[in-house]
Amino acid sequence: MAKIAEMTQLSPTMAEGKIVRWLKQKGDPVSPGEIIAEVETDKAVMEMEAFETGILLEILAPEGTLLPVGAPVAIIGKQGEDVSALVETAKKSIPVKKESSVTQGQIPTSTQNATSQSSTTSGANTVKNLTTKASDASSQNTESNGLTTHEERSLKTQIPFDSEDSPIRSARGGRSIKASPLAKNLALQKGVDLGEVIGSGPGGRIIKRDLLAYQESGSVKKSTFVKRQDRKLEITGMRKTIASRLAHSTSTIPHFYLTLELDATPLDTLRNSYNKDLKLEGSSKISLNDLIIKACSLSLKEVPEVNSSWREDHILEHGRIDIGVAVSIEGGLITPYIRNADQKSVSEIGREIKELASRARERKLKPAEYTDGTFTVSNLGMFGISSFTAVINEPEAAILAVGALVEKPVLKEGSIVVGKTLNVTLSCDHRVVDGATGARFLSSFRDYTEYPLRLLTG
Repeated sequence: MAKIAEMTQLSPTMAEGKIVRWLKQKGDPVSPGEIIAEVETDKAVMEMEAFETGILLEILAPEGTLLPVGAPVAIIGKQGEDVSALVETAKKSIPVKKESSVTQGQIPTSTQNATSQSSTTSGANTVKNLTTKASDASSQNTESNGLTTHEERSLKTQIPFDSEDSPIRSARGGRSIKASPLAKNLALQKGVDLGEVIGSGPGGRIIKRDLLAYQESGSVKKSTFVKRQDRKLEITGMRKTIASRLAHSTSTIPHFYLTLELDATPLDTLRNSYNKDLKLEGSSKISLNDLIIKACSLSLKEVPEVNSSWREDHILEHGRIDIGVAVSIEGGLITPYIRNADQKSVSEIGREIKELASRARERKLKPAEYTDGTFTVSNLGMFGISSFTAVINEPEAAILAVGALVEKPVLKEGSIVVGKTLNVTLSCDHRVVDGATGARFLSSFRDYTEYPLRLLTG
């Protein structure tokens, strides 16, 4: 008997998925555990497996379809089995996500209809009055004023009913100007500053013929601004998850922040010296961030209260030290974890970060690689950011924000010398970490970074 294959929850936070590519086609045999499709989740592009043995009789969700977890995506059954009734039933249960077909600068049909209906129901007298006022002089020939009938009609449809007497201001002097709605719209389209136009209407009001006469005089001055079209961007599954998690973190976790300026000269000197040795060995270089992660791991070992999570009835102090590294990818951010970072060398940490970051950008990470960590480091130093505060990656109790390495004058042994400094900010969950506890962590971190040889031996 044929069965429906559903959109599988491929990660703990996945609520919906997009079919990126079908690896099996209609008519292909499948078996349990066999990969049938690639699905883009909120974090990565993952593989969806078959759970039945049989033939892929029908694909219900074409490539590019975005569906919630549990929605039908395919039908698997025996060769030649009639599944027409099952297909119809399944298709009815597939939620249809309508994509906007509106292009830039285009008004949706529904909006046009609504505008038309609104104009009709406002009453014939209102429409008549509006048309009379908007045209300024109904007896004026449209060919002689330089506008085609289509252009004039287009301008009229842009005029709101309540805009008749609303004054505008000159782009140059801020002077209040009275102008007819049609004149305003025409000036906007032609790039004319109405402050340059003399009005001939009642009370010096600028009407259409004044604007056209001004144009014909050859004294039109184009406005300097460039009007750019708005864009409507699709909210991806990843962006939805980021928005949901960060909003929840900031609204439920009582954040507080501790900032420290470090003397980073010893750390930078060690990195440069160590990289020279690694180059001679033909090994990969280490980065400042690799050393920072190692320093964090050892500080978490010394101050385990920071390596904890809040639970409703207890605080969980983790025995493992798994440090996440925030990686910017197309469409968002993801945090793969260095497992047992305190037990790994700086070189091992560096190699692992490079490998995880590479697969993160390819959307190839597995859920086990970006979930269930104990602490996170977010580094924006490569962008020249001197300092910032980061939002805690729930359910962790803290996150370290790392700024740029800055060369500046520093006081050393009574003399002013050129040194390198580094600003770090620890965001803490006040339910778990008190101010003194966070300060102890940063004090330990400073010791490891200002006397960094222990990072290579610890």
